[in-house]
Amino acid sequence: MLGASPRTQRSHSSIQLPPEFSQGITQVPLFAYKTSDFVYDLRESTSNDEREEEEEGDQFLEREKEIPKNKKLKDLIHQRWEAGKERGAINYQLNCMYKFLDGNYELCIQLNAERGELRRKPMRFKSIREPFSPLRFNFTKLNEAEVMLYLKCEDRPITNDPLDRHLVAVNASPLTKYHSLIIPTVNKCLPQVLTATGVRVAVDMMLLVVDETFHVLFNSLLGHASVNHLHLHTLYWPYDSDLVNRRFEPLGDIKDAYVIRPPDWFCSAFAFQLLNKDGYEKFMSNLTKCVEFLTERDQAHNVFFTRAQAVRLDGALRVEDRRNERGRYVTAYVFPRSNMHGAKPPTSFSPAACELAGCLTAYTYRFFESVTEQAAVRVIEEEALLPEERFSNLSTDLGCLLAGRPVINRPAAFSQLEGLTSPEIDELHDSFQTFEPHSPARTPRNGRPRTSSADALFMSRLKID
Repeated sequence: MLGASPRTQRSHSSIQLPPEFSQGITQVPLFAYKTSDFVYDLRESTSNDEREEEEEGDQFLEREKEIPKNKKLKDLIHQRWEAGKERGAINYQLNCMYKFLDGNYELCIQLNAERGELRRKPMRFKSIREPFSPLRFNFTKLNEAEVMLYLKCEDRPITNDPLDRHLVAVNASPLTKYHSLIIPTVNKCLPQVLTATGVRVAVDMMLLVVDETFHVLFNSLLGHASVNHLHLHTLYWPYDSDLVNRRFEPLGDIKDAYVIRPPDWFCSAFAFQLLNKDGYEKFMSNLTKCVEFLTERDQAHNVFFTRAQAVRLDGALRVEDRRNERGRYVTAYVFPRSNMHGAKPPTSFSPAACELAGCLTAYTYRFFESVTEQAAVRVIEEEALLPEERFSNLSTDLGCLLAGRPVINRPAAFSQLEGLTSPEIDELHDSFQTFEPHSPARTPRNGRPRTSSADALFMSRLKID
């Protein structure tokens, strides 16, 4: 359990800090930073680092006190992840392979058979806003070997409660090396609904880690989140998502907010970009309003944070920065997607945040070898793609919300699992294993995702019961 002291302090929060969360005696380091440590343009930071190293050579790295905090955080994440691995916090040795799929979207797929076999069984949920349950697995059950570090902002506290603890922990079933979890306000035991605090911690991490392969991900309930305790993922993916090279459309008249739709990308998405420190507050505000809006509409969603070139509104559909001349700015892609009901085929992949950004993971060698872009896109269309009319309504309403205009009151997404408890959903999913390959047609009929045979069987059981 986290911490060791039997005593706790009085908090202004309505939820008291459990004894196991008090400071006590712990070997977990606290990483303190300031907003002045943020790097907004990765290209500019990289150029400065190269000049400094050329001027001062190896002596520059020896003066630890002068090393910027963003370098210290990256190194600390790596060191603590390796330490956790040595203490048995990782379930398996990573043995990954990568390849690109020929086609329009430059999809990259990874083979990670160990994760498919050895990860904890994902939980099933009936609602995007399902309450937190202390009886199910949650991150208060982590042991100290899994906790890598705590985060604290010295000049602009992350929250007003001094007892809130924001931790980074090892992901026991990693996709890639250094795959970790951000758990904001872990002591509050919040459900898996992205809050303003969660957005803040994610953005700060992106601004502190100077590495263009570093990403932060969020999956909502019914959007492939596997634990109902507020958390985000951090990981390094060795290849760029081609989404960073795409042309977007403006989201109404909102500054630094954009939208992309098929066929420009294989699924619809909103995008928000942070270009400089003056846009820090507005970026987080717009992103928070977006995910809160989707949550209120009971619409599952995934969020993918990355470093991207400045979003383009004109020119060619795809422009790659081959010479590394353009700036690299923190960019958040929000994917509203179909609420996930029905069984997942174990030999396919799960279209979550990484996958909707074009970074796929295969769990079997057979699928890894045989998959094509057309097959991968078909899986995403059938399991995640929103009907165009639904996305257009969301886009219009979100634009009005961000602009401060009245928003049309539309019905929330309908759940066919209403009335069932999560354990009952688990039981239904475990009661059958039927799965047939997806239909060969690539485009969904009538603008609606198809239902697989497993999904149909699952829904028929609901009606019978």
